[in-house]
Amino acid sequence: MPSSSKNIKRISAIILLSIIVSGCITIQTAPIQEEPQVEVTPIVIEAENASEAQPAITDDKPAEPLAQEKITIITQATQFGAGEKWSGGVCDIACYFADVTGDGMVDFIAHDNEGLMVLPSNGTTFGTHTNWTGGPVSCHKNCYFKDVTGDGKADFVAHDNDGVYVLPSTGTSFGPGTNWTGGPVSCDNECFLEDVNGDQKVDFVAADNDGVWVLPSTGANFGAGEKWTGGVCDIACFFADVTGDGMADFIAQDYDGIYVLPSTGSNFGAHSNWTGAGSGCDIACFFADATGDGKADYIAQDLEGIFVLPSTGSNFGQFSNWSGGPATCDYACFLGDVNGDGTSDFIAQDEDGIWVLPAK
Repeated sequence: MPSSSKNIKRISAIILLSIIVSGCITIQTAPIQEEPQVEVTPIVIEAENASEAQPAITDDKPAEPLAQEKITIITQATQFGAGEKWSGGVCDIACYFADVTGDGMVDFIAHDNEGLMVLPSNGTTFGTHTNWTGGPVSCHKNCYFKDVTGDGKADFVAHDNDGVYVLPSTGTSFGPGTNWTGGPVSCDNECFLEDVNGDQKVDFVAADNDGVWVLPSTGANFGAGEKWTGGVCDIACFFADVTGDGMADFIAQDYDGIYVLPSTGSNFGAHSNWTGAGSGCDIACFFADATGDGKADYIAQDLEGIFVLPSTGSNFGQFSNWSGGPATCDYACFLGDVNGDGTSDFIAQDEDGIWVLPAK
């Protein structure tokens, strides 16, 4: 009888162990004396096999693959490369550069006597021109190419005596013009077109004697004027997103420095001197994202070269000569991302065509 009792206990233990393992449950049990120890290994069910191991829990749904974290390495530009000729020819009236096709690369727009000729960028040159208006066009006060509709394509904006007209880009032409202000508008000092509220639609900005007024774009017209700040600029006013929040800030070039009044989305905030002292440009000043970090930098075209003071988001850092020597333009200089790499390139409108110094 003692031997039989021991056998019964052994059989019971084996049955219990089988039940435990089959149920995927791990329980630590003491070994049965006088018998070899049974080591119970925990069963690990992989996520991709969960549907086979536990159909009642997963309802036969295929397991989703584990998410893999992507690491993006951002390399900022530090100089302008050697000049590359992107197009020949000149413009009868004026040259402009804006992304009218919506592919992320700035195109060359020639305002000629017979119309607006667009030479789309292919990333290395400007392509064949086509007449996007089909006939002559003019602007009484000024012409702009900015995305006021918010579809990612720069539109043709004509500031005329009786209002501000918008001819929306279709990607292959400019559509019919409509008066977005419904009547005359003017600026005491200068007019600008920039997205100051961050809705991806460019607004009409007027630098007047009593301050800066904004006519916000609705995507179909410009709304009523709103006073965003008082005061004027000693030397010049600019608007660009130097803080990197997607809203163009107010930049006042004064005698004692470059002051920034950051946009809050409904007004311009308190000013602060981002250079700490007076700062000027021998030839021209620009504010564009040359480094490619999403913040517009301060770019001074001086006699000995093109100096870039990168934005830190709260001030302009140490300057460096990005061209390594003098760089001039026969007619006009521009900054725009012509190759779609996220950095603003230096563009020279010369007598023999358009030259690009790519940011690298």
